[in-house]
Amino acid sequence: MHRRLLSTFRQSDEVLQALSSGRSSNNLKMGIVGMPNIGKSSLFNILTSSSVPAANYPFCTIDPSESRVAVPDERMDWLVNHVQPDNTVHAHLTVMDIAGLVRGAAKGEGLGNAFLANIAAVDGIFHLVRAFKDTNITHVENSVDPLRDAEIIDLELRLKDADQLAALIAKSESKSTSRSLNGAAIDKDLLKHVHNLLTNSTNPLACEPWTLEEAKALSQLRLLSLKPVVHLVNLSEEDYLSSLNGGGEPAVITALKSGAGANLSVDGNAQVVGYSGAIEGLLADMENDEERLEVIEDLKKSYGIANFKSAVPSIVWAGYHAVGLTHYFTYGKVEVRAWTLRKGSKAPQAAAVIHSDFEKNFIAAEVMRFEDLKELGSEEAVRAAGKYVTRGKDALIGDGDIVNFRIGKKKA
Repeated sequence: MHRRLLSTFRQSDEVLQALSSGRSSNNLKMGIVGMPNIGKSSLFNILTSSSVPAANYPFCTIDPSESRVAVPDERMDWLVNHVQPDNTVHAHLTVMDIAGLVRGAAKGEGLGNAFLANIAAVDGIFHLVRAFKDTNITHVENSVDPLRDAEIIDLELRLKDADQLAALIAKSESKSTSRSLNGAAIDKDLLKHVHNLLTNSTNPLACEPWTLEEAKALSQLRLLSLKPVVHLVNLSEEDYLSSLNGGGEPAVITALKSGAGANLSVDGNAQVVGYSGAIEGLLADMENDEERLEVIEDLKKSYGIANFKSAVPSIVWAGYHAVGLTHYFTYGKVEVRAWTLRKGSKAPQAAAVIHSDFEKNFIAAEVMRFEDLKELGSEEAVRAAGKYVTRGKDALIGDGDIVNFRIGKKKA
């Protein structure tokens, strides 16, 4: 395949954050996107334990299905075992199952316009490709070629963006002002430059040398091809288990990593995760943990592997980080809870996740690191070690911090 190579240009973290900050919210969504019959609805079922039809024909998912997926976190598990609370609330990632796209989707092929609109509604993309072969499962391109499929979807997203920009350019040409979208000032020359890149280049927009001001303007356009992407590869059982048993990284994953410039997450890292839909689906269908363990033991014996690892936690975490989410904890006997927020949030914004009044009446945040609590064994020991600190309104709340907010009286 003629997969494009990543640009050698390294985007600054600040610009990457700006490019992907189109929606101000902590409830961000990842959409599962790809061609028909590659395992999208099956993956959604695995992640969410929902009952979405997973039929062997194109467009069986007409209306997008949406669900919240608990974010697996060993730190949360430790806190729950340590405190034994009355209630536990995990962090969540919202996932949407979007029906299959085909070649020509940007021009309306295969109900493409409706499905591309659904992609516009999410904040990041799980771009799923099929690497397993099964003569009983058809492929709209009549052959299994995950790199080709990835290119087709990437191209359709770029073409749809180009159409959007062409319309904005035409609108701006008829006016003396540069205000083009939702009242945001976006320079006409910038619109034309981006349109030219989309139509005449294959380099990912996220890898272009944007200034911070340009990045902030582009984020207002909410372009499909600028959304953070995690590439997921649905492997055969043999290829996935071989990778766990010292067989090395599957070639398709290596190729995607070297050429998947569009899948830069908010932190600038290209993310590709391989899994076996057949194995994960089998495990998800089991009634209880005991049955799942029996299946795992059978797999280990059949394929001669010492350790089995489900890919589901890696998939969820990849999506969670791709859109720039993180979480902190509050804990006590009544409840242990993980609170989701945007990476880089300051203490008052973190407090607002609990209640908007907390931001307005914020006084201070009392913070200890999870690692310190786990090592020292109790909050009292953390305090005695001088590692329980009080922070002000300019302090950043880090991933896994344990926080108690001091809030003033509500202002009249």
